[in-house]
Amino acid sequence: MSDTGELTKKTNSQSLGGASALLDAVAAISAQLEVRAVAQEAAKQIVQFTNTDACAISKWDVDMGIVVLWAEYKRGQNITSPVPYLPYKISEYPTTERVLNSSVPAQIHADDPKADKGERLMMEGMKAKSMLMLPLFAQERTIGLIEIFEIKRSRVFKQEEITTVQVLANHAGISLDRADLLAETKQRASELEAIRQASLSLTASLEQEDVFKAIMESALRLSHDSMDAHIFIYQDKILTFGAALWAEGIKGEIYTETREDGLTYTVARSGEVVTVEEVTQHSLFKDTDWLKSEWKGSIVGLPLKIGTRVVGVMNIAYRKPQEFTKDKLRILGLLADQAALTIVNARLHKMVSKQARTDPLTGLANRRAFDERLDEEIRRSSRYKHPFVIFMMDLDGFKRINDTYGHPTGDKTLRMLGKCFLETVRDTDFVARFGGDEFVMVFPETEKAYAKKVAKKLVQAVNDYPFPWKSEKIPLTLSITVGVACYPSDGENAEDLIAAADVALYKVKEGKLKLDN
Repeated sequence: MSDTGELTKKTNSQSLGGASALLDAVAAISAQLEVRAVAQEAAKQIVQFTNTDACAISKWDVDMGIVVLWAEYKRGQNITSPVPYLPYKISEYPTTERVLNSSVPAQIHADDPKADKGERLMMEGMKAKSMLMLPLFAQERTIGLIEIFEIKRSRVFKQEEITTVQVLANHAGISLDRADLLAETKQRASELEAIRQASLSLTASLEQEDVFKAIMESALRLSHDSMDAHIFIYQDKILTFGAALWAEGIKGEIYTETREDGLTYTVARSGEVVTVEEVTQHSLFKDTDWLKSEWKGSIVGLPLKIGTRVVGVMNIAYRKPQEFTKDKLRILGLLADQAALTIVNARLHKMVSKQARTDPLTGLANRRAFDERLDEEIRRSSRYKHPFVIFMMDLDGFKRINDTYGHPTGDKTLRMLGKCFLETVRDTDFVARFGGDEFVMVFPETEKAYAKKVAKKLVQAVNDYPFPWKSEKIPLTLSITVGVACYPSDGENAEDLIAAADVALYKVKEGKLKLDN
């Protein structure tokens, strides 16, 4: 075989070997599924193929106008090494900006007096003598930047070397785009699962305190680096504090009062999300005490709405300044919508529950509420070994008032009587309408002797109360008879206590028992 034939065969063999190695490199890059792993493998393969010293692959954030490092590889290293420079604005690096916008590679040399200052400083940081910059593409758009460094020597990159890097870069771009999509899909799935879990928590109870706690726990779980969450109820154009929860799981009171021109009222009145990425720089916090505090982070105010009606506001505060992306606000918005519906349901539940336990005429608790309170007091007193007293009270003379002046006057009398009772006993005592003209009371942690003094006080209060019919010409009187029973001496269950109080009442009526006894 001639020398020419041998040379051709050797060249073809080298070309086949290079092509095979290139395919292996592409396969190694494509095998990665996470963004950082793709960038790291691409940087490694580029260093090996170009026989250079280092390679950095960065993401181009077009909206922010900055370049953010994805990964860096230095020859001989199997892990990512520390990066000597931070994310930077491309406007301060003319060559970088030109490469990204024109999609044309550029070479820079440390000894070139015409090199732009920004890139020369970057090379000094890397202690590099030469650098090759190439745009990183995905789906016909520039998504990032590849920077290849020669540290030991000055080097001019040949066109075929640049072409090889571009081949690797194109596959890296496709793999990065795929990995980014996969990460976004995982993130969406994670968010949806978080919303699903939040929905389960929010629908687990209709008690307002439980609902608030579930909302805030979900909000803090969905908000990385969050510090606390506050909920405010908005009704009749007024904000009232609902609840607060800190990231450490501590429940608390309101941290500071809402200001008329502050964040919370602004959200409530506008019905719009308000984001404050840095409190020290925002007009809503200008000339406030917040600027004197150590907190320099971010806060977002979310309206809790049913349709266009704002029912509340949830504020989430962060320890450090945050960027509130569309994705972050979208997921918080989903939670806010769910929270608004749950708050309204809890409010309706509270209203219906109160109505079911309230006497509609007097506004006092009804028989159902009394039965529940009595059972609760028996459990508590049994546990802590405390006595308590119940009163059974009956009106004397009420039928004649009804017959003489009519039911409207009788109804008014019952309402006034309920007010009289509440004004006479302690706030901790419980007053209820048992039915018709019968009333009951529960006195926690009370001895029978003291309770009888209260009974005499009640009798006198009713005798002295300025009922409207007292000024009429027909002389009428209204009085009460009180039967007293004490736990546990008169009974250890509800049925026995009520029966004992009832018996005592009729003995007083018949004159067989006096409250002094």
